[in-house]
Amino acid sequence: MRSTPETEWDPQQLAWMVALEAYEAGLCKQCGEPLEESTKREHDFNNPFGTARYLPAEGTPVQCHCCAALQRSEKDTNALNPQFPAAMIHAVRLVPRG
Repeated sequence: MRSTPETEWDPQQLAWMVALEAYEAGLCKQCGEPLEESTKREHDFNNPFGTARYLPAEGTPVQCHCCAALQRSEKDTNALNPQFPAAMIHAVRLVPRG
């Protein structure tokens, strides 16, 4: 009995992945907003003739405790690789207290 390898994705799945890649390429890498909107001159906070502006959302900021743990780890270990501290890979996990 012979087996025939299947492609990882069928044409429809591949089309979805290509579309997702194009969509994600148009997003700001920091806030996730579409660059087409978030970089418009009329959305600049300092533009007195602007039509809209970005403001902090109600109830924010909030602290992501996972991100805080990552930052503590980065701060505590920067001396281990002072030439390339960003090359250090950090990981945190949620553990029960006690």
